[in-house]
Amino acid sequence: MGLALCAVLSLSSSVPLGLYAQSSNKPSRAASQSETPKLKPEQERGLRLLKTAETESAGLQPKMRAFLLWRASYAYTKVNPKHAEKLSRDAFVATQGIEDAPENDSCGAPGGSGDIKSWIQQSVLYDMVHKDRLPQVEKLLPQATPSVRNQITAELVRYYESKKDLTHAEALLSTLADSDSYPFGIAASLVTALGAEHSADRISIFNQALNNFEQHASETSFGNDIGNFVEQTWNDVPSGLALEAIEKVLDAAKEGNSHSHYSMSSANGSVVLNSEYALRLFQLSPILQELDKDKADALLREQTDVADQLKSHPRGMQSLQSENTSFSYGVTDSGSGIGDAAAKQQIEAQMQERVEAVLHQADTDPTGALAKALTLPVHGTSESSSPRAHALLGIARKTAAKKTSVSKSALDDFSTIQDQLTPQEMTGIDELPELYLNVGDTDGAKKALDILVKAAAKIYERDTDPDDPNKAFKGSWPSTDLWRKAIQQGAKLSPMLPEEIIAGLQDADISSFEKVVFAAALVGGSLTDTSILVADCRKNGASFRVSSSR
Repeated sequence: MGLALCAVLSLSSSVPLGLYAQSSNKPSRAASQSETPKLKPEQERGLRLLKTAETESAGLQPKMRAFLLWRASYAYTKVNPKHAEKLSRDAFVATQGIEDAPENDSCGAPGGSGDIKSWIQQSVLYDMVHKDRLPQVEKLLPQATPSVRNQITAELVRYYESKKDLTHAEALLSTLADSDSYPFGIAASLVTALGAEHSADRISIFNQALNNFEQHASETSFGNDIGNFVEQTWNDVPSGLALEAIEKVLDAAKEGNSHSHYSMSSANGSVVLNSEYALRLFQLSPILQELDKDKADALLREQTDVADQLKSHPRGMQSLQSENTSFSYGVTDSGSGIGDAAAKQQIEAQMQERVEAVLHQADTDPTGALAKALTLPVHGTSESSSPRAHALLGIARKTAAKKTSVSKSALDDFSTIQDQLTPQEMTGIDELPELYLNVGDTDGAKKALDILVKAAAKIYERDTDPDDPNKAFKGSWPSTDLWRKAIQQGAKLSPMLPEEIIAGLQDADISSFEKVVFAAALVGGSLTDTSILVADCRKNGASFRVSSSR
């Protein structure tokens, strides 16, 4: 894959040359000789901390070294962009020393959700693509893991589409024709961008996507997959081709005979479906009604549960789209347990629907929304989410500017239940100090910061549980992430607060990383340009999420 991509880049070098020139424009002589702005004392201190962290990184294990250099690169973005670029490249090189986990490792297998090596490589190359550093991408990409080569190639397709270089985008997409992670969403966008005048190219990409699905149907995951691709592009190709695709997707789902159950919820309602076939039919029936109504009606007569769901949501998944649409799925070992699992998921979906309704009401009736939030249970059926906490913090966020009194009340109500929350439920409260600052309550923000720090310590105890420790990379532990956010929030209040937090850390690796977080806050650099992988890997399974920086 890497050789194929390099060939495309080399053969098409006439196209990116203009982009290279765009990113390599040097400042005028006068500008380059202008006086460097004097750094503030706190920025100088931050730089000293960063340099110390860089020096100490040489003695760290490859994973932590690569991770620390990668995060430090963002801290330098404003005060020393060239050094930021160097550290970014150094981080990529450092990943080469990370040994690949076994293929059966549910947490860190190559290409898997917990593969920190690929995570760092992808982030470094992604930034290079969007900063027009394509020569660096071309140089480093062959050294990346296979999954990263696929992902960055897909991102290059998106990039060239944004530059209106559709020919180059289509050529790169063709190198992924046989990939087991074909970028269906990006392909759909390219089909639309090509326009009706390029009908042959549209059909070619549509067939490419359909052929890839037939090769890797069992590996398809819901989201930017073949179903969404068909939803977005069926009007751009001949109806016969669109019908063929729908039939193949439905047939593959039926043959799979999965024991999966799916739920979707938003402010517009919720649905729970008990098989992959039911989900696909729910998704594609609205299109099939347009193309072949008789066939759509016949299929729905066989699947009355889907037909009933479509009565409330006639546009299928599109009917559920809103600002906060959630999607979840589960798999049982056999069909015998699917009823109980689906029932639980139905309860979760209904609870999520209630929370979303409260947040929607907060836009027009904040006082009434707050009253309803207090009727929600503290603990939901999911171990990682508290319905009442989610609703209270959402109301506080929505009303901070227009209805400060309601926002403050929501925060005070949250404070009465924070001691009841489990460590998993506490992972979602990282914005608490900021919310207090939004309503002008500095003392409340300091107390909220203390809540975060104590929560992180409790989560750390769980991460280091001797009977069932978190086997994920330490830089992606939930406790590490919450301490990071506490330090970022504390820096807005006083430099003394992050110092106290870091001084209380007993884990040397985590302390090294959090020093970089603090240094970034001091120098005014950014650790918000990318997201962090948060992983929790235990004996009975693994969970992953993406944590945004604030």
